[in-house]
Amino acid sequence: MSLRFLLLPILSAASQAIAATVPLTLALTPEASVEYAIKHNTSLSAARLTVEEARGRLNQSGRLSNPELDLEVQKNTRGREGSAMITLNQRFPLTGRLRLEKAVSRTLLAAAESEIRDAERKLAAEVRSASVKRITLREQNNLRSNQLSNIRELLTHLRKLVQSGECSPVDALQTELELNQLEIESLRLQADDERLASELRTLLGASSQTQLQIIGTLTPPKESASGSPENPSQRADIQAAQFRSEAARISLSEQQARRLEDVSFGMSYTNEKTLDDPNPIQKDRRIGFRFSVPLPLWNPNSGRIQEASAAATKAEKELYSLRLQAVEEASAAKRAMAVYSKILNELDSSVLPKAQQLEEQLRNHHASGQTPLLEVLRARSRRLDLQGQRLDALRDYHIALIQHSYATNQQPSSNP
Repeated sequence: MSLRFLLLPILSAASQAIAATVPLTLALTPEASVEYAIKHNTSLSAARLTVEEARGRLNQSGRLSNPELDLEVQKNTRGREGSAMITLNQRFPLTGRLRLEKAVSRTLLAAAESEIRDAERKLAAEVRSASVKRITLREQNNLRSNQLSNIRELLTHLRKLVQSGECSPVDALQTELELNQLEIESLRLQADDERLASELRTLLGASSQTQLQIIGTLTPPKESASGSPENPSQRADIQAAQFRSEAARISLSEQQARRLEDVSFGMSYTNEKTLDDPNPIQKDRRIGFRFSVPLPLWNPNSGRIQEASAAATKAEKELYSLRLQAVEEASAAKRAMAVYSKILNELDSSVLPKAQQLEEQLRNHHASGQTPLLEVLRARSRRLDLQGQRLDALRDYHIALIQHSYATNQQPSSNP
């Protein structure tokens, strides 16, 4: 064997080991993250097999029972007499039981397909919400860096004033405490980012070695939250509940049809050999037909009918409850959107411009010697705090928008 064939598997294994140690980098927008998750999420891939299970049950349902073939042989132990009989039996339902059984399986298949679409809807909402939170954390980290730079500059200035006797050491100590608090907050944001990255990797079906980046920015609200009443009737979970309610009603009819059990038709062929001395052996051949009808005296299937009736009523009540829950879910998300939109409008139109204007005025006064640097830095710190509040409100608005969009079976109207 040549050296090339000896080295080939070794090089292949080494390349695979190197590839396993090199982390994969995924840079995705929220929309691309949803598409990636729907294709690669392992739980969703496993859930899709329930459709194949339901399709298998549909293929099996509505079939006649297999025919029965009986063979009976009798032999006279004291002579040459004997007989052989072959019987073929087939059972047939008197009612439409097989048709109803097929209809139940077909409806449950439609319910399983709707449940997969609902799982995709929920997965998309989770991925979008996590992406929005990840984008917000990135912006908050940038803002926290600016705040740290500002407070470090403030602390440096205060220490100079303490040395010159123009400021109390307490002010410098308090500012240093604020700096430590912001540093801890920055570390907490980094931990939150790592946790969110882990959650997103799980949702996307990516490995733990994957470096995940979410691309995009959060846009402000473009329209008010007013509109027509919520009608999430096209949601996949509601459709699945409708199919299951219909299947329960058909199942009740099926159990009622089972009160009459299947009848049995059969035919037989008998070959009999007899000996009647002094006559020779005689052979008789006979063909027979049989018909069997079970009498519903002891088992009218009342227990199964009662069970199916309760299941049908339960499925109907669950459907009604789910509709109410879906409407409330969409309405609550719309109300939250309106509140966060109002907060953002107030911050953008009034509060932040005022904070910016105050900071610029103090900066100008400081340049002319009328205002100490301490006031300028304090004003900048207030503006950065307000920007942090705006980021939180913008994040919560987009999460509410995602919840409203998927609660009403729509795509988000404004994408981050």
